[in-house]
This record gives sequence, structure tokens and C-alpha cells, in this order.
Amino acid sequence: MLITTIAQLRAASSINVSNNIENWLPYIADAQEMFIVPIIGEALYDQIIMYLYSLEADDRPSEDGASEPPIIKPPPRNFIFDELILKLRKATGLYALFLGVDEMAVSISSAGVQVLQSDTHKSAPQYQLMNLKETYLTRAHRQIDLILKFIAKNVDSFSDYPVPPNPYFIRNADEFQVHADIHSSRRVFLSLMPVMGSIEQKYIKPTLSPDYFDALKINFQSGGLNEEDQPIIDLLIPALVHLTMARALLEISIDTLDWGIFNSAANTFNNLQNKTQANQERISAMHDANQRDGEAELKMLQEFLDNNASSDKFAMYFNSIRFVGKETAVKRGEFLNASTNSIFVA
Repeated sequence: MLITTIAQLRAASSINVSNNIENWLPYIADAQEMFIVPIIGEALYDQIIMYLYSLEADDRPSEDGASEPPIIKPPPRNFIFDELILKLRKATGLYALFLGVDEMAVSISSAGVQVLQSDTHKSAPQYQLMNLKETYLTRAHRQIDLILKFIAKNVDSFSDYPVPPNPYFIRNADEFQVHADIHSSRRVFLSLMPVMGSIEQKYIKPTLSPDYFDALKINFQSGGLNEEDQPIIDLLIPALVHLTMARALLEISIDTLDWGIFNSAANTFNNLQNKTQANQERISAMHDANQRDGEAELKMLQEFLDNNASSDKFAMYFNSIRFVGKETAVKRGEFLNASTNSIFVA
């Protein structure tokens, strides 16, 4: 495991000296399986564990107390790996604390479930426990973002890291952040990628026409965009971001995204509070605002193509089911917003 001593766990957060590592091992194992391995992949995780195992080989005593030759020849120190391990241990420790803090003061025995306390210590009230869990989870998620940033910066050093394929028009969290606030979180962006793919297929591809969509995607991914195509990308990306957010706000749950449970527009990506009816109304308002923005931006893209497509320019757009031509483009009825629609400002 990444964490094997209480000192390594205490490096993640200040916990009482009376703790022992045995009590936390089940939560450390769960933290690794639930949060760490899905992010870095099993191959890189196994490589890191093998690296740690080989470094410790020289320190393993024999049964009679004499030193043994190492089971595995220790490799030279890899300082990139060493720094990554420190970051992973911190994230693992924070997730383990988040998972285990509810049970630490509870005794389960044949006499039933009891809360432990003494003359000098009593159990924390529920609101303090929830605040602590929220802090652990927020810090752990932030640490995962730092880990992903570190891996991206040193990806050549991690041969076993499975670089996630990104066949979409938005390549990273920073590009997504320009049009919607996800705190530049790489973790959130990875979770949004399947939704983004669905939006491209259901909204963007029919708008451009399948042939033009495929040709534009090839040019975009190869870095071969020409001057004519760049305005299309500039109009396409905001629509893709806002339509992705609209879908994600209603469909993605804590089990699949690990954002936490929505609380309000101001802290959607941070809070762990329980849902209330008011919160659901605010989520619906955010969804409606993103949906209106995305549809308006998609309409701008269609109008641009209707007004500029010719036999020499954007010719493949003529095969789009959305093509209506110059004369009727201004009368387009789809994606029309009612004048009574309100404007939502986050």
C-alpha cells in the first residue's frame, strides 16, 4: 500500500498521536481502490508499489535478525517518482480520513453499537463532523488535481501512465474553464469528457453535417486548421461547453463524478451538504441558463454557416439537415428564446 506507517498518514493531516496505523488500514485500502487507482491507472499504481517494495528490500531483516540480500535489486532513486509518491500519499491519507472519520468514535461489539467518550473527551457534534469530512474531501480532490498536473508535466517519466485519449474539440480543463467555471479541475474535466462526446454527436455533428464534422475534427486534431475553419471552432467551442454543462448538471451524480452533492451555484464543485428543494431549484436554474446559452451559440454557428457557405467555402455544410440558406437563416425558428426568459448570473 502507499501508506504503511502512522507518520505517513499524519503527513496528510494533523491527527491525534494516540492513533495507530492498524485502525486506518481498511480505509487506506478503500481510498486507494476507490479514488487513486481509477485516476492513475492500475499499471502506474503497480509500478509505484513495485518501486516502493524494491526500495525497502535492503531493510527487511531475516528471521534470526541478520540482514538478508535484497529480494529485488534496489533501483537508483527516481526523484520524480519520489515526489509523485508524496503527493499520492497525501491524497490517499485525506480520502482515508474522509472515509473513516465517521467510525472512529464508534464501537461495534456483541453488546451493540456504542459511542466512545471519556471524562476529557466527547464525540464531536454532527455539524462539526460534516464540516471535517467536507474539508478532507475538498483537500483530497484538490490534491488529485495537483497529481494530474504533475503527471502531465512529467508524463515522459511515467511509461505506465495511460494517457486518456481525447478525441474532442476541447482538449483540457483550462480550455473548458474559459467558458464555464470548473475551477480548472482536471479531475472534473475527465468526468465531463463522456458527456462532451455525446453533445458533439447529438448537437455539433448534425449542425455541421457528418462530412464537415469529420473533416474539421481531423484538421483540428492534426493542427492543420485553415483560416476559414478557425471561426467555426471559435463559435463551436462555447456551445459545446454550455451544452455539456447543462447535461452534466442534471445527469451526473456523486457516484460517477465525485464532485460532492450540489449545494448552490457558488460552491457546486466544493460542498458536501445534503440536497434541499431550494438547491434543486438552483441547479435547475443553472441548467436552464447553460442550455439557453448553448442553444443561442449553436444558432449563431448555424447562421454563420448559412450566410457564408458556398461552393468554394464550407461546401460540405450543404449536406447538413440544419442548412436553410441565406434568405431564410434570419427567420430560423429553432432554438428561439422567449422574450420572457430570465437571465441567470452565477
